[in-house]
Amino acid sequence: MQIRTKIAIQFTLIVALILALFSIAIYLLSANYRQKEFYNSLRDRALTTARLLIKEPQIDRQLLKVIDRNTLTTLYPAQVLVFNDSNQVAYYNYEADTVYYSPELLNRIRENRYVETAFSDKEVVGTMYQDTLSQNFVVLAQAEDVYGKQKLENIKDTMIVGYLGAVLLTILSGFFFAGSSLKPISEMNEEISRITASDLRRKLDTGNNKDELATLAVNFNKMLSRLDQSFELQKSFVSNASHELRTPLAAVKSEIQVALQKERTPEEYKNVLKSLLSDNQRLIQLTNGLLQLAKSENNKEDVLTENVRIDEILFKIQEDTMHSQPKFQVNIDYEDIPEDINWVTVFAKQTLIQTVFGNLIDNACKYSDNHRADVRIKANKDNCIVSVSDTGIGIPHDEIENVFQPFYRTKNATQYKGSGIGLSICHRIVKMLDGKISVKSEVGKGSMFIVVLPHV
Repeated sequence: MQIRTKIAIQFTLIVALILALFSIAIYLLSANYRQKEFYNSLRDRALTTARLLIKEPQIDRQLLKVIDRNTLTTLYPAQVLVFNDSNQVAYYNYEADTVYYSPELLNRIRENRYVETAFSDKEVVGTMYQDTLSQNFVVLAQAEDVYGKQKLENIKDTMIVGYLGAVLLTILSGFFFAGSSLKPISEMNEEISRITASDLRRKLDTGNNKDELATLAVNFNKMLSRLDQSFELQKSFVSNASHELRTPLAAVKSEIQVALQKERTPEEYKNVLKSLLSDNQRLIQLTNGLLQLAKSENNKEDVLTENVRIDEILFKIQEDTMHSQPKFQVNIDYEDIPEDINWVTVFAKQTLIQTVFGNLIDNACKYSDNHRADVRIKANKDNCIVSVSDTGIGIPHDEIENVFQPFYRTKNATQYKGSGIGLSICHRIVKMLDGKISVKSEVGKGSMFIVVLPHV
């Protein structure tokens, strides 16, 4: 079912329900008013008849019947009965061989002084009347409200016709206004259907920039921008990865081809194998970097697994680095002794934390002449802050904002071995941990990378 139809039906049902409740309420109020008005008229008729019969002795019963038939025409033919203390009929205004009445009703009238009830199609009013001699009479008046019921029936017919007409008008107007309201969505769907993977920079019209549809269009445009950026990053990743892998593979192929061109001494073959081993290690490092870069795209839930002590990880990296690279020096110190051990504990996957600080420390040692990295740890109530400094080549000011892009290498770093993946991996992991990584650097004086991670 289309949204337009659904909205029109829901709108019609709501309006129909409101109109039905309103119509029923009007009808019930009209019926109650008719009944109350008729009961009041019957009571007035009963009291008038009793007063004429009892207080005006010069008016005989036959004359009173004539008066009854020629006055108060809205209640004609109202039947009036007057009973004395012995429940005997003192007067009745209609011709009948037998007068029917209920002794229980008469007793109830004497007890309650006034009773309203109904019998068959007629409304009945019973009241007490006292003459000048303090004699009590029971006066009954009954009649069918023919005119009132006809009016009430006319009201009902009018409300039914009006109700059906209003519902029909609501259906038509509901479809019209629903279609008019949803027209921008239809236009938006047409625009979206024309957007392809190669045309993600195309944007939707945001209309008046005020209503919910404009907000939807703005958010959709932002999503398109993120998709376009992701696709561009993916293309760049594939292109750069292919280039980085092709270079050592081509070198390996060339070395093998050269080695096979002629017979060589065992020493020469040994040198070739050493060169191939070096290229193979470069390929392994590059492949591991690519895998880490891919893993850094995982969901946030995949990196939040356990409590990890930052200082313990750093000391382990220090030990492993100085063991595998004897020329490298890693100096670790606390700027402030943490007040709570939790201040240097983060909730993350241990291997990813090792990757972040391992890359930063390795870069600091590699790009410095003294191969030294200075690591400082401090913490506050919210975050654990680690800085990694060196006195190396530094980063040109105009290139600082690009160092966290995949495969990007500064101009003054091309003479050093590397693939430009490490800092990108660090940036993505820190971002997934709701942290921040920044850099301060000056060419020829060194760099300082600052990592801020929220602790447990």
